[in-house]
Amino acid sequence: MKRRSRRKRHNFVVPIIVLIFCCIFTAMVAYGWNARKKNVKVADASKDTTETTVEVNNSETSSEGEISAVSESETSQSAEETTAAPESNPGPDEKVVYFTFDDGPWTGTPRLLDILDQYNIKACFFVTAQYMDTEPLINMLKQIKDRGHNVAVHSLTHNYKKIYASVDAFMADYDAMDDLIFKATGEHSKMLRFPGGSNASYNKAIRPQLLQAIRDRGIVYFDWNSFDGDVEGKKGQELIDQTIKQVNENTHSILLMHDMPSTAFVHDALPTIIERLKADGYKFELLNENTPPRQFAK
Repeated sequence: MKRRSRRKRHNFVVPIIVLIFCCIFTAMVAYGWNARKKNVKVADASKDTTETTVEVNNSETSSEGEISAVSESETSQSAEETTAAPESNPGPDEKVVYFTFDDGPWTGTPRLLDILDQYNIKACFFVTAQYMDTEPLINMLKQIKDRGHNVAVHSLTHNYKKIYASVDAFMADYDAMDDLIFKATGEHSKMLRFPGGSNASYNKAIRPQLLQAIRDRGIVYFDWNSFDGDVEGKKGQELIDQTIKQVNENTHSILLMHDMPSTAFVHDALPTIIERLKADGYKFELLNENTPPRQFAK
């Protein structure tokens, strides 16, 4: 009887052990499957993050709404690190003037910067490499940027026949000037003013293709709706009067002036121009890539 009893107990214990082992094995398999699913989800999330970054980096030619939608998904830290130039969106009745200076810089530019500093006005300089050697030019461009102004491409050579010979010729000139700006400021320009304006007679043969090439690069080009008359020979009071008259014809005025040796007299007239425009109720904004552009040719 004792042997049978032991044998029965032995037969009863073995299935229990087998059952316990099966339960443990099943639990381990289930745990491993859940862990695998979690890893897959993490991998998918990483993939999604990479794709979002690519969208942000390729958003130069996106619409403003598309860029905003992507930016909203960024963390506050990344948003702080990629702060863009402040947008200038004045109201329809708000009187605003944007100072822009073409063709420089040159050795007399620091005097212009001092005058602008005196009135706490920031301007956009559409620059060339006509009047300075490379190293002094880079140092001057850096000084302009460091003093709070924007530096944008006008032309490396300002040689109309050369740069407007073809789209490739223009873009090569643009890139050469932009490279100097990058060396000086650490930033590539996204702004351009065509020599002679976007509707210059020199670019007529290539204009549609040229404008498209500029747009494809995400570059914003700016013409003007006010002009001081400096390169037409206007000086002193005549220059001041024309400037005030033309600015006052526009609620939002993009003012073209020149910063080069032959127009140094603009510096003398500038304080009076600023005081007159202030008295007329204008405020001074910095032209940047978010400013609604004035464009002669589209």
